[in-house]
Amino acid sequence: MGNRKFWSYENKLVAIFFFTIGFVFFDRLAINFLIPYIQEDFSLTNTQIGLLASALAISWAISSPLVSYLSDKVKSKTAVLLIFVLLFSLLSFAHGLTARFGSLLILRLLMGFAEGPIIPITSSILAQESTKKRLGFNLGFTTGTSYGVFGGLLAPIVIVALANAYDWKTAFYLTIIPGLVIGFFIWKTVKNPNDNQEVSNSSVAKAEKVSIKAVMKNRNVWLCLVIASSLWVFLLPFSIFTPLYLVNVKGLSASTMSFVMAAFGAGIAVWGFVVPAISDRIGRKPTTFGFMILTVFAPFVIIYVDNLVLMSVLLFILVSGIGALAMLTTIIPSESVPVKYAAATMGLILASTEIIGGVLSPLFTGMAADAWGLAAPLLISSCGAFVACLFTLFLKETAPVKVQVTNNVENVVS
Repeated sequence: MGNRKFWSYENKLVAIFFFTIGFVFFDRLAINFLIPYIQEDFSLTNTQIGLLASALAISWAISSPLVSYLSDKVKSKTAVLLIFVLLFSLLSFAHGLTARFGSLLILRLLMGFAEGPIIPITSSILAQESTKKRLGFNLGFTTGTSYGVFGGLLAPIVIVALANAYDWKTAFYLTIIPGLVIGFFIWKTVKNPNDNQEVSNSSVAKAEKVSIKAVMKNRNVWLCLVIASSLWVFLLPFSIFTPLYLVNVKGLSASTMSFVMAAFGAGIAVWGFVVPAISDRIGRKPTTFGFMILTVFAPFVIIYVDNLVLMSVLLFILVSGIGALAMLTTIIPSESVPVKYAAATMGLILASTEIIGGVLSPLFTGMAADAWGLAAPLLISSCGAFVACLFTLFLKETAPVKVQVTNNVENVVS
């Protein structure tokens, strides 16, 4: 009985989407840890390295809202999800076939198009299938923790080990295997959700008119867009240029660098579900601000701390603010708008974060690195986290536990 109760459909979705989104991040971030090898083979400048990240981000930004919106209209979201999972797995394999910068740039563009819709589609399905008390944990675990485990913890260790044992091309070839396995489980397990157009995920969303115009006027939607974009200005340049800073400035070996970055990934993995789970109890707004302020100081650890153990421990703690990213891109939007527009709203926010944080910030931080050195991108990333903290103060609380208390108080007063 206990095992059957635990292995509910909700928990099956959490497990499958954890691996699905995790593998998206694994594929996306793998190139960051292989850049020292690729840079040597292709003689890349820092600006070109930033351009590779920007190329993926801009196509991600286009496909995320567009395909997510279409997935709300078609008969089967699950079929759309499966197609795009298989597509990005094939494109990841194709990275190993590249022989020059131009072909690699084209593949990054195609990869972004394939990966863009996956998070909003999986998150919208899970938002409909989750119990209210677990929404924060479920979405935080599938998006935030998966990023940390696969993109931050496993990717640097596994990818660098494969590159050292074989070469960087082989590391890309092998990524097709988990993609095919994940596709199989989506095909066998995930059901297409029954959309109830009148259902919403919190009383905040219920107060909104069920129209796309009302959604676009929603304060939380625009605040989440700005905050998530600013936090992405921290995250992407930090992820791209910290490995280069550790190897080229600090003088670490690629293997040692991978373990420092694994501490970064481990922190995101742990805080990715801890922070949203805490927000289920004390509210989205105080949790987001409280943890995010710590992340402002993470880049300074890389620049000024030389002891590797201390650097790793501090990095693990200070990246806790990244745990709020899942709330800003999935949880708070899903609680602020009707379910009918959940996937499209998430896609819009993710698209904006990609344009500002994914397209522009890697490109300009790469230029800054060429002009002023590799410390410049790290300082820019700190500024991004600081701006995100400021705008967090204006969020409207959406956590069911807090909104319910507020409504109860208002009912008593009235």
